[in-house]
Amino acid sequence: MKNILYTLALLICFSSFGQDGTNEVVVIKSDNQIEEFSNSLGLNEIKIDFLDLLIFPALTLGYEKTNDSYSAFGGTLFFNLDSNSTVDWNDKFVLTPYYRFYFSKSKDFGSKGFFAEVFSKFAFGESRSEDYFDIAPGIAVGNKWINRRGFTFETLFGVGRNLLYNSEEYNDDGRSVGVVRLGIAIGKRF
Repeated sequence: MKNILYTLALLICFSSFGQDGTNEVVVIKSDNQIEEFSNSLGLNEIKIDFLDLLIFPALTLGYEKTNDSYSAFGGTLFFNLDSNSTVDWNDKFVLTPYYRFYFSKSKDFGSKGFFAEVFSKFAFGESRSEDYFDIAPGIAVGNKWINRRGFTFETLFGVGRNLLYNSEEYNDDGRSVGVVRLGIAIGKRF
């Protein structure tokens, strides 16, 4: 009889120790839970566009502030690092503020997935040894991925129109009425 009691006591002890190792799985279902998790990754993001470093000797830095899981605003700064580049690029400095709308099937991380944005490009440059300034509103689409540590990877394609460009005045100077916005960026949320 004592053996049976000892055996039952040991089984109860081992079964209670075995349950300590189980993990709790939490499924995010509500918008409040999504917002809390997104906020835990951070609402701010800094990023570097590596496409500009590869194509031009240029540097593009970006900042984005998340409003909620569905929208964000931010801006990028483009610096042309080489005025004598073999690639014909007249812009020396560009400021591009934007507003984004995220459309993601999985909202676990918030402000990620497919997005559409509206932007305004404010460009300062030199063409035919003359300084110029131009404004180009436009639209872009892209996709952003984020991991659980808050690192991001983003691709972007957009088009816009230079409002101050006059084709008769600036004929054959390397500039055009249209602008293209491309990007491949890596960033970090904080």
